[in-house]
Amino acid sequence: MIKLQRAANRRYLRSGCQETWMTFDPGNAADPFSRGFRALHELNEVKLLPGTEFKLRADGNHESVTYVREGSLSTRQRPSKDEVLGPGYYQRANSQRLMITAGAQESPFRGAHLFVSSMTPDGKDGETSCERKHHTFSDRRGSLRLIASPKGGTSSLRLRRDVCIYSSVLDPGHHLVHELDPGRGVWLHVIEGRIQLLDECLSSGDGASMDGEPAVSFTALEPSEILLFDLA
Repeated sequence: MIKLQRAANRRYLRSGCQETWMTFDPGNAADPFSRGFRALHELNEVKLLPGTEFKLRADGNHESVTYVREGSLSTRQRPSKDEVLGPGYYQRANSQRLMITAGAQESPFRGAHLFVSSMTPDGKDGETSCERKHHTFSDRRGSLRLIASPKGGTSSLRLRRDVCIYSSVLDPGHHLVHELDPGRGVWLHVIEGRIQLLDECLSSGDGASMDGEPAVSFTALEPSEILLFDLA
């Protein structure tokens, strides 16, 4: 079963120098995805101008993965020193303050373009550490690159939930298939471009859930970038 969440139905918020598009809107009871999809509780697209502070949930009950798509930002976590993250960086944390650096030359709006997903971890061990991995566009081109998983390792962030997150950059005509174990579901989010998912065409900002399917299969109709969440 496939259910769509169109970009136009996302909740848009603007506060000062920050813009946010919420895929899941907990304040909208009419939204079928108001409480997220399976373990995925939050998936926000965020644009920030230089000097803007952005804080993740700090209650210890949520684990966030932040993807820096454009621009750069510096992370602050005492007692560690500040660290600058540029395009292609992924960060896993459950309590972290982010500050945009002043010279984000990589971004046309001279700020940062982020995608922030949030899950409730299995168990509460009080972990407050931060982990980061870097995956270039070329590393993700034409394939599903695992960026976060329960086991973690040298190439993926370690999650405290039975969730696997994949990223892919696709040229027109690229076709990908991701097989699913029984009982699992998928959330597919189009960061940019246009893809064909069975009989549905998804464009930038669109998302789709899939339940009860043996696999998810899609084709890029133009240069595209996606995130795929494989969820228990």
